[in-house]
Parts: sequence; C-alpha cells; structure tokens
Amino acid sequence: MTTRGGLLPLAGILLAVLLVQGCAALDPFAPPEQRIERALEAGDYQRALELIEQHEPEPQAEWTERREEIERAAETGAAAAMDEARAASAEGAVARALEILEDAEQKLPPASERRQYIEQLERQRQVGLQTLEQRHDILEARALVQQLRLLEVMRPLVRRSEQLPDDPDRLAQRRDPLARSLDGYAADTEGEERLELLRLAQNLAPASERARRIAELEQELREAEAPAVEDEVPRSTINARLRQALEADDLATAARWCRSEITPDADASGPDQAAQRAHRVLCEEWRERRDARAEELLEAGRGHYSAGRIEEALEHWQEGLDLAPDHAGLITAHERALRVIERLESLRVPEPLPATDEATPPADVPQAEPEAP
Repeated sequence: MTTRGGLLPLAGILLAVLLVQGCAALDPFAPPEQRIERALEAGDYQRALELIEQHEPEPQAEWTERREEIERAAETGAAAAMDEARAASAEGAVARALEILEDAEQKLPPASERRQYIEQLERQRQVGLQTLEQRHDILEARALVQQLRLLEVMRPLVRRSEQLPDDPDRLAQRRDPLARSLDGYAADTEGEERLELLRLAQNLAPASERARRIAELEQELREAEAPAVEDEVPRSTINARLRQALEADDLATAARWCRSEITPDADASGPDQAAQRAHRVLCEEWRERRDARAEELLEAGRGHYSAGRIEEALEHWQEGLDLAPDHAGLITAHERALRVIERLESLRVPEPLPATDEATPPADVPQAEPEAP
C-alpha cells in the first residue's frame, strides 16, 4: 500500500513535466538528435537551438552545419511571421497579429524588432478598445436618456407600471455610472466635444457642480467666438463705444466692450485714472441692465408658459440665456420647456389621410352627361 501510494504522486509529477515540456519532452530519455528533430517538426527553432547548445550532439561537424541551417530557417520564419502580422494588422485584425507574434516569440530566437512591434500593437489595441468603449458608453447614454424620457411620458397613460415596455427603476441604475464615465471622457477633451459630453452627463444625472462647469465652458466658447476687440484701442474710445451701446440698449455689444476690461494702472494719473473709473461705472451699469433684462424675459416667458404658449416661452428664455448664460432661473425654465416640447412631440398622433370617395370623380375629369330618358 505504501509503495502504491508513493507511486501516485510521482506519476502526477511526471505527467505535469510532460505537459510543461510539450512534444519535445515526450521521451526525456531519447537521444538529443531525436529531440532536436521533434522540436524542428513542431516549428520550435528556439528549442532546437537550445538543445544543440545543451547536449552538443554527435558528430559535431555535421551538427555545426545543421545548426547554421536551423538558424537560417529561424530567420526565414521570423521574417514570415512579421509579414503575416503586418498583413493582419493592416486589415484591422490586431489581436490576430499579436497571436502570430507571440507564437513566434515562443518558437523563434529573440528579436528586438519583433518585440517592439508587439509593444506597438499592444498599445494600438488598448487605444482602440478604449475608444470603442467610450463610443459605446456615449451611445448607451443617449439611448438611456431617450428611453427614460419616453417612459416618463408613457407612465401617466398606463394603469400599472408592469404595462410599461421597460422598468424605469432598472434603467435608472445605469444613470450615475454612465454620467461618471462621461465626466472622465470630458476631462480628456476640449471645446465643443467636452461641452457635449458634459451636457449628456447632466441629462442623465443632474449635478450642481457639473452645471457650473457647463455654464463656465459655454461662456468661454462664446467669448472665443466673439469678435476680438481691436488691439491698442484707446481707453477713451472703448468707453465711448460702450456708452453708445448702452444708449442704444444694445446689451450684446456692450458685453463685448465690458469683456475688454481696462487693466488698472497704479501709476496712471489724470485722464487715465478717469477712464478707468468711467469704464468700471459703465460696466456696472451694463451688468445691472443685463440682469434686469434677464428677469424681464424670465417673467415674460412664464406668462407665455402659463398660457400654454410653450414655443414663445422658449424663445424668451433663450434670449435671456444669450444675455445671462449663468442665470439659474432661466436655465431651469429653458430645460423644463424643452422637456415639455419633447413630450408633446412624442404624444402627437399623425393626422389620418383624407378618405377618398370612389364614387366622386376627380375635379379635372369631365363627368358624362346623363342619358336622356
């Protein structure tokens, strides 16, 4: 019993060795020449060269020439593997190209060119996966926003939640994770692309901090698109144009000149100090009038909204946002009006086509005169 129990672990160890060594180690007691040939049959040139180094098979002269043949065959195999991998990569099959090169790494002598190409393909694969994952998340986020809005519109029309095509609570569980992913993607982008990602995240999971970032980015983009104020415009000219804009109640143009703040100069005296003070006073007037106008547009829009004139309300609130993009009341009202319009559009039933009366001929076809009795 003791002998048999001791043989079982030994058999397991030998089996593990055979699995690790592969075909070249199926017979560990075979002569080196035979094991070398088996390695060559398997295309494992690296293993064959290692066996030649380790065991120095006889006759040495013959195996010296044989080794040179194996090295040439290995070079040919390495070139073929690189060509095959490049062809696969050119077709977009990056994973297949990596498989080819990783198999070559195991069976062929080391090569710096092959190793560098493997690293390049691995980087390419990672970038491609990240890009596709980002696109997938964006598409899922857009679809989720539409699904939740549709279910919100459908909910009042059904008697039981089970009658809805999907479970709103289950869908809502994806909101926060997707919004966080979109925030991360936005951090790696700039300009309009960043703004689009942040808006999409905000539609999924509203957050005050994200709303602040959106407002700041919108302001930056508007300022970037605004006509640049002429360089080296005299301070008196800036104030004169600002005053003209205010007199004409052109608050948008006034905003342009107030964005070109006159830099305070501690050493300024006389007219320069007066120009600085005048500019501050004029811009303060512009801000007060802008805020007052924004409130007027907000209230006017509320009047249209209460009367059911949603489109008119939306126009007033959009005009107010153009003047004061950070106005919280206008932002909330504008978003609410957009949601209502979307709901109304989703509930709109197409008008039926007018029925055709086959007995009535078309107007342009002359009717036959009735026959005389």
